[in-house]
Amino acid sequence: MFLSNSKASSSGSKSIWRRGVPWLLIPVLFLSFAIAHAQQLTATLSGTATDQTDARIPGASVLVVSDTTGDKRDSKADNDGFWSVTALPPGTYTVTVSSKGFASWKETGILLNQGDSRTVPNIHLKISSDVTAVTVVSGADAEVPTDTAEISSTLNNELVDSAVLTGRNAAELIKMMPGVTFNNGGNAGSAYNSQTTGTNNGPAGNFSANGTQPYGSTAVILDGANLIDPGNAGTQIANINQDMTDSVKFLSASYGAEYAKGPAILQAFSKSGGQKFHGEAYLYARNTAIGYANDWYNKNQQLNNGGKNVLTPQSFYYVGGNIGGPISFKGFNRNKDKLFFWAGYEKMILPMRCLAIPTTAGRVAAAPIHPGVDTVPAQSRT
Repeated sequence: MFLSNSKASSSGSKSIWRRGVPWLLIPVLFLSFAIAHAQQLTATLSGTATDQTDARIPGASVLVVSDTTGDKRDSKADNDGFWSVTALPPGTYTVTVSSKGFASWKETGILLNQGDSRTVPNIHLKISSDVTAVTVVSGADAEVPTDTAEISSTLNNELVDSAVLTGRNAAELIKMMPGVTFNNGGNAGSAYNSQTTGTNNGPAGNFSANGTQPYGSTAVILDGANLIDPGNAGTQIANINQDMTDSVKFLSASYGAEYAKGPAILQAFSKSGGQKFHGEAYLYARNTAIGYANDWYNKNQQLNNGGKNVLTPQSFYYVGGNIGGPISFKGFNRNKDKLFFWAGYEKMILPMRCLAIPTTAGRVAAAPIHPGVDTVPAQSRT
């Protein structure tokens, strides 16, 4: 009897588990659908393996290795010698093509940005019986054409870090892109203040790309997430930290159908960890007590009104840092090429200025006296 109940209980548990599995799969399917329709943040690399006479080499082995993380992707050429490796995160890669009876062919320093679809040209394997022979081509000297009609501009990590921005929002880099202009014709009066970091204060709606309307026509995307709020006049609801951004890409025309927004798109890709630990700490300060040049427009207005060239008092500081590297411990990820981490933090310190608030007696003394107007507060009447 005990065995029978045990079997029945086990059978009932399996039945419940089987009935619950389809419900567990529903969120997975939804997540897969969302990911499949997200913006293209990774890159694709392809090529055709040939010999010295341009004859195709079917079945050639292809190895793509990330110079930053050490991640390896294997592929095989088809009967026409064609190969393709997809879903490559932005970064620098080394490609090695090999086949039996041929010397291996290697190209280094291939730079891939987000959304790139590139073909490696001139893959010519030499006939050789020496398996250690390798033909190396430098990626700096080899041309890697782009197989797409999109019109885009990309700023890599060095350009993003070295760009001089008034504020701390990497989306401000849109002003460096071709065809983009400030929507107020270069004069003051826009609500955008690059010195202030806050919600709904990004530059997205304050620039016009190729003559489009400012608000709602430029999509700002961070790691596939849209930062534009269409219900709030197309403003930017979150900021993109400059020191936490790896690269920025601006697409203005002829881009792929996976981008549902536009007609102009600014997408940023965050930094990530690698095989080596790396990080930084920083302090950005702005204080008028130190002294720096006044804004041209403010200076011009002050002098035209007969005043002096005086700086508006300002004092705010940004303190932060970030760190990244491999997650490795005994028995796991010994080669440091499987799992990585990256984290960053920044705090804005804005000292508050004290304002003098007059007392009731002071307000009464400062108020102008008009006939028929009682300037004495009601609570002070006798």
